Amino acid sequence: MRILMVPLLAATLASAGCDLMTANLRAEQSAQWQKTYALAANGSVDIENVNGKIEVEPSSGSNVEVIAIKKAHGASDEAAKAALDRITIAEDVSGDHVKIEAKFPRVGGILSGSGNGSVEFHVKVPVGATAKFATVNGGVDVRGLSGRVNAETTNGGVSARDMAGQLDASTTNGGLDIDLAKMPEGGVKLECTNGGIKVRLPRDAKATISATITNGGISASDLPLETSGDNSRRRLDAKMNGGGPRLEIEGTNGGIKLTSR
Repeated sequence: MRILMVPLLAATLASAGCDLMTANLRAEQSAQWQKTYALAANGSVDIENVNGKIEVEPSSGSNVEVIAIKKAHGASDEAAKAALDRITIAEDVSGDHVKIEAKFPRVGGILSGSGNGSVEFHVKVPVGATAKFATVNGGVDVRGLSGRVNAETTNGGVSARDMAGQLDASTTNGGLDIDLAKMPEGGVKLECTNGGIKVRLPRDAKATISATITNGGISASDLPLETSGDNSRRRLDAKMNGGGPRLEIEGTNGGIKLTSR
């Protein structure tokens, strides 16, 4: 009986420790950072984050509009405010380039304290701008853009809706949910390690498709495809409506589903 009580006691203490840690961080402080930038035609936008999501939609003109909502927790309001102040927003801006980066404190070169804080980006960019959106812990949600877009995250999913430009999207732990308004001339490249991949594209789109999955299956039953090569439930090489720009999809753990819009 005593032997069985040891792990039970350890589990109880661990649970109590987690509850205590959570209780110690119940105070929350937040602040909003907001800027608007004029961007030259054919300009580029780069938004980089560590903890928190990035949401993007098209602006009505040539301006880039950025709202960053910073949040931090602490054992007291003062501690939460101090943690909030250590999270900064860095700007690297010129007439044809806007780069905004969330900066979390580092100690000895190692990221420190980011678990107590986060930044949510809400961004509007010119519809045809070249853009990159990257975060580590959080999702990336992009819609309605026609320029070249790179969207990547480590722990979170990527959702891209009503897209008309060249697209590169990748995630390690999460899924990809991609909706294409057209098949862009520059093609689409999608990579996902742990999570499903869904792609919707117009039924009349012309595309050359190469899709592979290590653990899972590939479904493309309602598309007009002409297959070629050595195809299986885990590999698909095909031309859609006679072929066109390349749609490359690579996954490890999860399924791939291709459907028409």
